[in-house]
Amino acid sequence: MLKQIYIDRDVLTAARERISMIFDDFENIIVSISGGKDSTTLAHLALTEAHKRNRRIGIFFLDEEVVYDSTIKQIEYVMSLYPENTIPLWFQIEFHLTNATSLTEGQLICWEAGKHKIWMRPKKPFAIQHKPWSKEKETIRDKNKGFGFYDALENFQNSKHNTAFLIGLRATESPNRWRAVSKNPGHKDWYWTTKLKNGNIAAYPLYDWNFHDVWRYIYDNKLRYSKIYDYMWRKGMSFQEIRVSSLIHEKSFKALVELPEFEPKTYDRLLRRINGISIGHIYGKDNKAMRARKLPKNFKNWMEYRDFLLKTYPDETKKWIFEKRFAKQLNNNYVARQQCRQLILNDYENNLPIDNQPDPREEKIKKWRELL
Repeated sequence: MLKQIYIDRDVLTAARERISMIFDDFENIIVSISGGKDSTTLAHLALTEAHKRNRRIGIFFLDEEVVYDSTIKQIEYVMSLYPENTIPLWFQIEFHLTNATSLTEGQLICWEAGKHKIWMRPKKPFAIQHKPWSKEKETIRDKNKGFGFYDALENFQNSKHNTAFLIGLRATESPNRWRAVSKNPGHKDWYWTTKLKNGNIAAYPLYDWNFHDVWRYIYDNKLRYSKIYDYMWRKGMSFQEIRVSSLIHEKSFKALVELPEFEPKTYDRLLRRINGISIGHIYGKDNKAMRARKLPKNFKNWMEYRDFLLKTYPDETKKWIFEKRFAKQLNNNYVARQQCRQLILNDYENNLPIDNQPDPREEKIKKWRELL
């Protein structure tokens, strides 16, 4: 178990030292940005160091097409902060993205050729519009899905050598991210890095920052940030909900509920772009529908509901994936509810992993019956 140890430096000083060390050891540096607060902060810190040293660094953005308009404005802003020190790497290439809102169109091919009339917006003239790596060396994680988001990231990283990729992940965001950013050193004794192929590393200079550290930095340096945060804050959404992301995959579709209120033009364009958007808007936060937290009254238990969903799953090419996965898992209400969520959200990729354990509720009842 990793322990959190406090030192005699504040997180900003430590982050600046880490970034300086990266500049000392790596000629090639690329910062990944998403338009969110963390990557905006990281990019500003790295660009400030690049400006001081009169160096140029890459600012990388993999454009998922179906994002907030506020995100695009934020990316434009970050890439314009220090133009003399910035190598813009704005990728607008074709790749597959899961659409959790539709069982009939479960995949969006971002920037699909021949559909430019319904793209969310035109491509940037300076964007990288074709894959800059050879087709022969291209790797794909899941051939059932096709070339996806993480394939694009991996192939881009593998096309580089001796490069430090800076990423704005923070340990306090989730236990998974904590493990990812602090477990094994990827370079020297830097535990805030991980090793990649070709002498590359992924580095997380903000790994020990908290939520309020990021906002303090943005305030102190008078940086612009995505207006989506203001909309969400005024709406009274929790810190966990206030996130900038794609709008349709299995972890972000809930954003469709408020999208017409925040960005009506983005919502209109999205309706024309892909199926299921209005379903996500109406049922994205419904406990009986897409969140699968409340059992519909037509069913006795979650196992019966799961069997119904599996039997009526419309895509035969993906149905076997669920059948094979579920056959290895326990058959109880706790597990079946999670399986229902995967079926409803078209999560054949298993991005919402199932906690396969005995039903905690049944275990508690059993314990009390033994005591009484």
